[in-house]
Amino acid sequence: MSARLNPATAAAWTSLIVSVGLLPATSARADDRPDESAMFGTPTTEKSADKATPASPPSTSPLVPTSEKDAFASGKVLDNPLQIGGRYYQRMLISGQSGTGAEGAPLSAPLQLDGFLDGRPNDRLRGFVNARMYYDPARGSTSASSLQFSSASAAPTTLSTASTTSNPQVSLDQAWLKFDIGHTVFATVGKQHVKWGTARFWNPTDFLHVQRRDPLLPYDLRLGNAMAKFELPWESRHANFYAIALFDNPQPASQLGQLGGAFRAEKVWGDLEVGAELIARGGRGPVYGADASTALGPFDVYIEGALLTQAPSAQYRINSGFAAGADLSTLVSEVPTSGPYGQVAAGITHTFGWKDNRQATVGVEYFYNQAGYSDASVYPALIFFGQYQPFYTGRHYAAIYLTAEGPDAEKRTSFTFSTLGNLSDKSFISRLDFSWRVLTYLTFESFASAHYGTQGGEFNFALSTPALTYQGTAVSAVSIPVTFFDVGLGLRMSL
Repeated sequence: MSARLNPATAAAWTSLIVSVGLLPATSARADDRPDESAMFGTPTTEKSADKATPASPPSTSPLVPTSEKDAFASGKVLDNPLQIGGRYYQRMLISGQSGTGAEGAPLSAPLQLDGFLDGRPNDRLRGFVNARMYYDPARGSTSASSLQFSSASAAPTTLSTASTTSNPQVSLDQAWLKFDIGHTVFATVGKQHVKWGTARFWNPTDFLHVQRRDPLLPYDLRLGNAMAKFELPWESRHANFYAIALFDNPQPASQLGQLGGAFRAEKVWGDLEVGAELIARGGRGPVYGADASTALGPFDVYIEGALLTQAPSAQYRINSGFAAGADLSTLVSEVPTSGPYGQVAAGITHTFGWKDNRQATVGVEYFYNQAGYSDASVYPALIFFGQYQPFYTGRHYAAIYLTAEGPDAEKRTSFTFSTLGNLSDKSFISRLDFSWRVLTYLTFESFASAHYGTQGGEFNFALSTPALTYQGTAVSAVSIPVTFFDVGLGLRMSL
């Protein structure tokens, strides 16, 4: 068996604490000052109010060239060239588990604070830096960096505890420069977000993020990646072309041969929008992707697919049941893999008025993952070897959702009901989200979700294994009870 395991993994099985919502934003828009979508990656109806800033006298600005009497008037230097802001995001998450009672219910209270500097000295140059602090008072001063859980289940993505991270933890989310070359090619260089694909819940063509997005979170909380993006628009043909150099996807490129490259073309024909891309990374096989979206009468339809020339991760199979004292290397075998593997997500939506000046959208989505598993028996092995990937573990998935603007006259509230199912292991999760913009800069949000279906499945996770061994190392027994429901509250403020 070729999988390698740090000995510290064995001890982690007895110290697992079930948590939710800790998966650590998509692209900051380059055309505007940052809003909610720039910071957290998902379009919202909320926009931060414009902040009135008095104009600085041209003679006192250090950005005004000495050879220009009034560079602000000429447009060479913008009024208010630097903005400072951020987001304060406090959540509280509680899960109800079998046999634990109210006092033993898992609790987490993650606080995320983003602060950014956004400089635009003129209309051809922009620099943006966003730093993030993450702190959870329900955790100790240090915690296992790899003990991450999906918001949809109690299953950790990995059990390795060889490294730890501080609590609080400070990370660099974005740091990039944007400029144009001869008003023709537009470049963005640095740590940034670039998200491709048209699907709502599953994005097989989201190649330029190392982590997969948790579709149940109200905002995309992933960190950016280092790359150099060059965009060439062809306006007369309604087309765009992109060339991207990847510096840390999937790992930092410390050698020239470890660099990656990405190429994408987009074209619009009437209501039809299509895109196609190719990704090549050092030491890994190329991947191909394509997406399309259009309107069909009162419906909007979309599809995106990826073709992987090799498996996205190691594949395993269970040889026999988990018997007490057995060696894990005899119970589990790594399966030889050979590509290609296909992934396809497709959906249809319909938007309608449910009340005067109030809209609602209903949609369904299906995802096929050829590299996924058909049942849940292999999940303990995937977790043990750090190969468990929420939302991409099964072979067949489906989702249905309804989102609506609230009945209030100011349209400050919104509701979303969604149900996701792993059709392969027959587990499901249903969730209701509520959002209320209380003040101009303050939003309250809450959710409640229920897990059901096959016990031990991805969306109704439970784990019970006896004491085992692995290559001479003792692996203690572990028991994770079923999580019946989750509830969460959040406050989000624009700074």
